[in-house]
Amino acid sequence: MSERKKSVVRLFAAATLLFAVSAYRQLSMRYWPEDFLRPYLVWAVYMLLLFGWQYTITTKIIQKSMRSHLTAQNIVSILYLTVRFVQDAFLYVNIPWMRFTGYFINIAAVFIPLFGFYSAFYLGKPEDYQISKKWYLLLIPACFLSMLALTNDLHHFLYYIVPEEPQPNLYFHPYIGTYIIYIWGLSIISYQVYVIYQRNGMTKSDPLYRKLIPFYEPILLFLFSIPYAATAYVVRFELVEYSAGLIFILVLCWELYILTGLIPVNTQYEEVFRRSTVAMQILSPNDERIAVSENAAEITPAMLEALKQNQHFSATEDITMHLHQIPGGYMVWQTDLSQINQALRELQRLNAELEEKQDLLAQEIRIQSDETSIQVRNDIYDSLSSDVAGQLFLLTAILSKESLSTDDWNRICLIGTYIKRFCNLRLTYQEQQMIPMGDLAISLQDIAKCMKNLGIRTNLDFCPTSNLEPELILLIMKALEALLEEADFRLASMTIQISDTVCFEITGTDREFVPRFLEGGYRLQAEKVPTGYRLLLLQEGEVMQS
Repeated sequence: MSERKKSVVRLFAAATLLFAVSAYRQLSMRYWPEDFLRPYLVWAVYMLLLFGWQYTITTKIIQKSMRSHLTAQNIVSILYLTVRFVQDAFLYVNIPWMRFTGYFINIAAVFIPLFGFYSAFYLGKPEDYQISKKWYLLLIPACFLSMLALTNDLHHFLYYIVPEEPQPNLYFHPYIGTYIIYIWGLSIISYQVYVIYQRNGMTKSDPLYRKLIPFYEPILLFLFSIPYAATAYVVRFELVEYSAGLIFILVLCWELYILTGLIPVNTQYEEVFRRSTVAMQILSPNDERIAVSENAAEITPAMLEALKQNQHFSATEDITMHLHQIPGGYMVWQTDLSQINQALRELQRLNAELEEKQDLLAQEIRIQSDETSIQVRNDIYDSLSSDVAGQLFLLTAILSKESLSTDDWNRICLIGTYIKRFCNLRLTYQEQQMIPMGDLAISLQDIAKCMKNLGIRTNLDFCPTSNLEPELILLIMKALEALLEEADFRLASMTIQISDTVCFEITGTDREFVPRFLEGGYRLQAEKVPTGYRLLLLQEGEVMQS
């Protein structure tokens, strides 16, 4: 008989036992009210069934978190039915205690659906699945409702008192708190149906029983509650005690989820073990073989001793045996490494070829990298040489003189400073795609010092309101050098102003400066002033402010 059929048989057996003890309870209450064994036998059967369900939870369900939640739900059920047993066996003549313990049904009504709701999240999920921690916040209102139930005699929030009735009594008149618990249970079960519906993964070809899986619990609870609701929960005959029936309907639904495959479970896969390709063996603590696969090799005492010491033993070059201690014995299995060893040998051969090719490729890449680096440097030098070609020609012309004056040396220093600073700015731009404003300030300061050595009174007003574009910075340097060369370095003074505009004010020259267009969409606007010229570096379309 398959494991599935065995589970179905166990379910029918449990249902038969439940109906049998319920029939005994009804007949005993009707025809033999003095039967003192009734509560004990009924409670014992209830416990037997619930502990049987706990055994299923522990041995079959592989998800640790689901086991924990279902165990918590089962514990609440056991505690509540135990309270019912205490009521029937010992408290039936003690009205105050009967009333107080009657409040425990509210705790069961709060926590049993909640733990079932938590467990529903794990349906159809892998073993390591975890629900969001935010759902555990529901424990706060659950505990609050439980405290309200147990302290009802202080505030009567769940059940109110009718003054005309003798007190204490066993009439529980529902009040606001009771309806809140009804809404709580209905909401939890409704959302649980939604979660199960999501996890069910139905297709159009699935049979009807599979499609109805999400609705098993509410349908069964509703059908079971109809007779009680129709008689205001005062019934003369019960097929199954109401509270016990509700609990066992929940258990039945979880068993059905296991049968339909929504819950991954552990079963004894005897055929899989027997046909195992890893040659599994289970040994007793006395080294006797309990279960053996068909292809398992005989384990000698020496091999077993080595396995116990090292947990593995190399039987041959390609066969390795492993041992793991389990409760009540040892688990032994073997791994066939022949294909792995063959793959490793092939991999070593390929690695050797690959290393040789990698060495050749690395050498080729280094040569190409060196060639590329040389070409890039040459391109950079050619570009820089092109940018300062005029200054290099001017230096050559000055140095070609037979004798050099102090002004000549100062001009050489100024031109050399320009070449150095311009090239530095250009290289910075090429490497970083930007030029720090501090680099421009240092460059202008160095040129200003050289200009003062030529007798040019130089004033540098460097207070930019924002970062300048790299192209504009290079253009400022070019424009400054071009103005000095155009005036043949003979100026009385120059003011260099870098703010929201770029302005050069020069005096002491007979040279006439005219507006001109520069590269990059800029132009140099020249304005004659009483002391000389005022030149503004502007973009095309930008108007000079007087």
